[in-house]
Amino acid sequence: MRIDRACIPLLLLLFVASPAPALDITGQSRTYLQSRESTDGTKLMPLYEYLDIRADSIGTQAVSFNAGGWYRYSLQNEDFNTRKTGDLQYAYLSFKKSTSNAYLNIGRIVVNQGVASSQLDGASAGTDLKWGFGISGFGGLPVETMFDTRTGDSVYGGRISQGVEGLYRIGVSYLLEKNDSKDYRKEEGLDLWFRPLDKVELTGTAQYNALTSSCARRNAYLTLGAFGPLTLRTEYTEISYKDYFTSSTVSAFLLQAGGPIDPTEKLKTLGEEAALAFGPITLSADYKKYQYHLSGNADRFGGTLAYAGASNIGAGLSAHRMDGKTDALRYDEARIYGYKKFTKIDITADVLATKYAAELNGIKIAYAASVGAGYALTAKARLAADIEYSKNPFYDKDVRGLVKLVYNFDFAPGASGRK
Repeated sequence: MRIDRACIPLLLLLFVASPAPALDITGQSRTYLQSRESTDGTKLMPLYEYLDIRADSIGTQAVSFNAGGWYRYSLQNEDFNTRKTGDLQYAYLSFKKSTSNAYLNIGRIVVNQGVASSQLDGASAGTDLKWGFGISGFGGLPVETMFDTRTGDSVYGGRISQGVEGLYRIGVSYLLEKNDSKDYRKEEGLDLWFRPLDKVELTGTAQYNALTSSCARRNAYLTLGAFGPLTLRTEYTEISYKDYFTSSTVSAFLLQAGGPIDPTEKLKTLGEEAALAFGPITLSADYKKYQYHLSGNADRFGGTLAYAGASNIGAGLSAHRMDGKTDALRYDEARIYGYKKFTKIDITADVLATKYAAELNGIKIAYAASVGAGYALTAKARLAADIEYSKNPFYDKDVRGLVKLVYNFDFAPGASGRK
């Protein structure tokens, strides 16, 4: 379980920083019990607990405490070579000023400043300046390099931006992460938000990998409308796998030949969607062109019809075709779904079918179907369950069940009537 000792004093500060009556504590508990099989047929039954908590008004309204983490225990067999594990995702004290959007966070934090993103044990701060400028920064020990010792580990970076309220904002960000005193990640980025007209909005980012001296990722999104019922959306993405995932600790992106994803792959996509909204009904048509450096080009196109009623009822269906050069990129896909919420009960159903142009691992038609139901035990507690059955080129038969309990709590120590 990854909980650094440096975070423990921060947890204690929650209870000693102020008189108890001043605290206002809110949070959410999510408990999941899953039943599934691994690729070798081993039956697994992991039990997950996710807990998020927030304490406001710690001595003053400007100070709050936030913490969140998860824990897993396998009730049947080991999962990922261990029966139990967990992670403290974040735990930090937050100090905020009523003016200038100024803040200071101390503890285990997750930062997203422009294209600079990191989970670290340390601090982050930011504030607005004059003439539309803003500045933010962070520094500490990176969490992702805890797979070995933390000796020589560090991460720091920040973002500077400038903009005009309601018109545009442009930012420049930077991140440098070291593992064992050696450069592990070194990234520079640019982000843009631009709204020259009420019905025109453009956002985009560009991320540069300074260790490989290459552009890792670029994307742009343009939204036009709504012009009456019509809205147009255009998107462009360009990604280089070996530059974007160069330091990922996820095994799927290990930079080695023969891995699940070839690290030398590059991808460009250009897509367009036109949506017509008539009250609760939305009809859309979309097209996206994929340009793979290794796998060749592919075109995906189709349409969707969706209904979202005011009485908590909805349904939809869609049909798409992927037309590429490889067998894995040539298929027809159809989906139909529906949901209905009653006073305390909600039900859902979803079916997805894929027909390949040629068999993949002996499978020509793949499908997945799921049904679920939920019941509101109280205004703050909900119990739900769903089951999913699928068959695809990777699983001859995959049956998964999930039971979940979600509980929202809200109370103030010393106060009555809140739970």
